[in-house]
Formats: sequence, C-alpha cells, structure tokens
Amino acid sequence: MTGGAIQHVAPAALDCSLGRLRLLPERAVQEKVESLRTKGQLSPLVAAAHEDALVLVDGFLRRAAALRLALATVRVEVVTLSPVQMKVQMMLRNRDRRLLLLEECRLVRELAEVDGLAQVEIGDLLERHKSWVCRRLSLARQLSTNLWEEWSLGAVGEGSLRKLAQLPARNQEEVWAVCRREGLDDRATASLVELWRKAPDSEARAWVMAHPHDAIRRAQGGAPTTTDPRLGLAGGELLRGLEGLRQGSLRVLRRVRDGLGDPPPEGVKILAEARARACADCGQALEQVRTWAAERGAP
Repeated sequence: MTGGAIQHVAPAALDCSLGRLRLLPERAVQEKVESLRTKGQLSPLVAAAHEDALVLVDGFLRRAAALRLALATVRVEVVTLSPVQMKVQMMLRNRDRRLLLLEECRLVRELAEVDGLAQVEIGDLLERHKSWVCRRLSLARQLSTNLWEEWSLGAVGEGSLRKLAQLPARNQEEVWAVCRREGLDDRATASLVELWRKAPDSEARAWVMAHPHDAIRRAQGGAPTTTDPRLGLAGGELLRGLEGLRQGSLRVLRRVRDGLGDPPPEGVKILAEARARACADCGQALEQVRTWAAERGAP
C-alpha cells in the first residue's frame, strides 16, 4: 500500500467508528497529551476515504489528545482501503508497540463474525499463524462480557484474564469477584482458577471461594495429584491411601464371594497368614486415623 495525500482535518470531523476495536487507557491519553503539547504532532494520523467520510485507522490516541488540547486541525494521511483492509491496517501499523490483547481479540472476532473470514484468512492478513488467531478468537468468545468491561477499565490483568477464560462463563465473574476482593495478583489468580477447576465437587469449590489464601497456601509445592484444596499435600496423600485401602478391600470381598476354587492346605495357610497381617496393619492404620480425627471433633 502506497502512502496517501496529507490533509489538515479537524479532529472531531474524523469518523471514529473503528474505535470500537481500540482501547484508550487514560494514562496513555495523558502521555499523548503531554507529548503533543511539548513536541507537537510528530507523525500524521491515518484515515481511509470511505463513503464521503474519513474513517480513522491509526492515531486514536493522538486524536483524543488533540481534542483535549482543542487543536483546530491535525495532519492526516488519507489512503484508499476496503473495510476489511482498514481493520487489518489497525494492527499492521502498530507492529512495534503492538495492540493490547483485548484489542487483538476484538479485531479477530470482528473479522471472523462480521466480515466472515476464515481463521486461515485472518492469519494471512494479520501476518500471524492460525493458532494465534484461534487463541484470540476463543478468548473473545469464552470470556464474560462483564470481565471484558473490567479489563477495559484496567481492573483485570492479561494473565488473570487468560486463566479466568478457562472457566465456564457463569463462574468467571464469581471467581474474579473473590480475586478482586482478596487483592490477588495474576499469579495467585491463576492458582485459584486451577484449584477451582480441579476441585472434585461443589463443596470443595465453595471452600476454595471462602478460603482463597488458605487454599493457595495448601496447594503451593503440592503434587499435581492433590485435587482437593481442603486437604493439602499430606491430607491428599492420606485420602488416596484410604481410598486405595477401600478399593482393595472391595476387590478382596468380591474375589472371595466369587469363589477361590480348591487350593491345597499350603495355599490356604498362605492366604490365612496374609489376612492376619492385613487385619493387624490395616486395623492399626484405621484406628490411628480415627483417633486423629476424633481429636479434631470429627464423629
């Protein structure tokens, strides 16, 4: 695409309909205001001539700053682009400083759902791999609308947003409300989301939400097999041992009920001795667990 003619245009006269795909953090606008005040306009905005309007493609921060400074006009490079090319150029002209993740997600979703482009086509146009497109499209579709708004206001970090999107949409806001209330950073939020996802039942998930700091602390350094955050590493190991003991007992019971054939006396003696050892050892272990639990108020 070749460069276009430079025109001097009033900032308010520019069509900013594509601004729906951009995010203008207040801090970034203030920095641009200061730059424009002290250094002047260093580069032109870019707009596409379309249906008797100049559709702004690049320079949304500069336009916002110009409006705050009440500038009469700004320099604008006017180019010829199709509606799809306008959106594509919004990203390609920001290769160095990159768009925010939210902006990338909005752009990819618009190209897919409004312009009807396939993921491969979007990747080719944006000079990105199909997997990059797929990840952003998935995030755009899976994330709660309210969390998009929270992110737009700077309340949610990108790392937290990616993890929260892994939850069912109806649960994202519930988990984020806990993270925000407890002041969890991106790392802690990621840990809490994983604990919620791996919790074995609704009671365990409710405990995670009620005791987020304790749940995260118990999980730190724990083995991946520890799925119930109420237990911690040692408690999880004991639970697996008890469940294994129960399953083993059920297998023994089923085997005896199904019959053992007619082993010789030596075989009967071996099995009887094994039963005695199991009875002594398992009984001692279960009694120890019962005593420990009773000391802590369990029936």
